[in-house]
Amino acid sequence: MTTLRLELLGDFRMVADGGLITVSAKKAQALLAYLAVKPAQLVSRDKIASLLWGSFGPEQARQSLRQMLSTLRRELKAIAPSSIDAEPVLVEENDFLALDAQHVACDVVEFETGVAGGTEESLKHAMEIYTGDFLEGFELDEDRYDQWVLGERDRLHRMALRVHNQLLELLTRRDAIDEAIATAQHSLRIDPLQEPVHRALMRLYAQSGDPVNALQQYDILARSLKRELNVNPDSETQKLQREIAAMRSRRTSAEPEGNGRKQVLIVEDNQLSRDLANAVLSSAGYAVVVAQDGAEALMVLGRERIDLMLLDIDLPFIDGHSLLQAVREKGIEIPAIVISGLPGEEPEVRALEIGAVDFIRKPVKNSVLLARVARALKE
Repeated sequence: MTTLRLELLGDFRMVADGGLITVSAKKAQALLAYLAVKPAQLVSRDKIASLLWGSFGPEQARQSLRQMLSTLRRELKAIAPSSIDAEPVLVEENDFLALDAQHVACDVVEFETGVAGGTEESLKHAMEIYTGDFLEGFELDEDRYDQWVLGERDRLHRMALRVHNQLLELLTRRDAIDEAIATAQHSLRIDPLQEPVHRALMRLYAQSGDPVNALQQYDILARSLKRELNVNPDSETQKLQREIAAMRSRRTSAEPEGNGRKQVLIVEDNQLSRDLANAVLSSAGYAVVVAQDGAEALMVLGRERIDLMLLDIDLPFIDGHSLLQAVREKGIEIPAIVISGLPGEEPEVRALEIGAVDFIRKPVKNSVLLARVARALKE
């Protein structure tokens, strides 16, 4: 029976009886994290003392450890007295310390177990567990301990990327396109500069019949590489971009004129809001293009025929008001509906002054969104 759960992927968290708990000393947290990564492994007190009090002499470090352990025992006992009395969470054998693996659970151990399983199910479970880098933001100002944290953080980060790549390959192999796309997107949230994953995502979008998003993915990669590394995508990625652009051009030229589908550009940085609006408009028969920020929207407008823009105000890089102003200054006559949850009248007044045809406050009902879009396109 688990008495204590340690969550070390992301922020340090301790959970007991379904609720968050804590221990008073940060070095006590550091000790529990160090022992939890290798459950049941006995570690000498000398090693722990040198990790946590490296700047002290050996005897002073041991004395500090003894004092900290005395406090920690009382705090652990207070978590679940009956369980702690019978089976102590902190195991002390002669001059060694460990955590009882039967009473302590750790997300790092569960993550590594899922990785070792190697099946699609176990890899999905591992991917769900990895919610952030190891002990994110946790520093002790003790060189040896902090170096250990950095090493574990790098090891587990690279392992998480391998998990996503393995899962992406398995899903792609069995043509689970939507799941593969979601996995690739999740991987890029961990490390947005993985060019092979961007390529895989471009291929998946193209395979699903969505060359517009495939080309947008290339633009996202190109901007990220230029901003972070001052380089361009490699030749393989550029070749793929040309192939998808050519495919899209052939498809567009083959479509009969006046097919009746109006194309709507959604400019929204919140993925959930973006996906919901996309689903509502697509199900109503509109062709939808999405952009995550104002800069990306301007690139879309430069290469796409857009009949209507739906844009948020609070956008990264270029906000909605500035985007709308830039569009008007470029002489692009596209009706725009501004959708925002910002308080007060000023955002609405300014949007209408710049040239928006409508303003909708969040949250937006689907029926209202469709009615406003239909009216804007008719006008």
